[in-house]
Amino acid sequence: MSKTKIKILIVLLVISFGPYYIYQNILYKDARDINSEKSILTITAENLEKEYTLDPTKGDSKYLNKTIEIEGKVSEVTDSSMVIDGKVFCKMNEKAKMAFMNKQINVKGRCIGFDDLFGVVKFDQCSIQQH
Repeated sequence: MSKTKIKILIVLLVISFGPYYIYQNILYKDARDINSEKSILTITAENLEKEYTLDPTKGDSKYLNKTIEIEGKVSEVTDSSMVIDGKVFCKMNEKAKMAFMNKQINVKGRCIGFDDLFGVVKFDQCSIQQH
């Protein structure tokens, strides 16, 4: 191929994939504000994990991508996450505070599924509702 054909091919590729890249990486934002949504239910971390352990497919059909409140005791805290009763991993919207460690808490978030490797139900966009 000549250099001219290669240059034309590169320009066509940029024209073809440029708008897709801009849309996916610049314009597209997650429109959901979980904190302002009403939760569909409140459930203990233990009961939620039991349901997923018994039947992950059924758990996904009931809870996946839904806004849910989790009740339980904080068993682990990092800068950006909490684990409730060792069963539900919560990626927090704000920096998590060590002061919540071993305290009963209610957290609202979006269920993103069951993690087989760690054996926990995972949530993101979490916020503390009460403690």
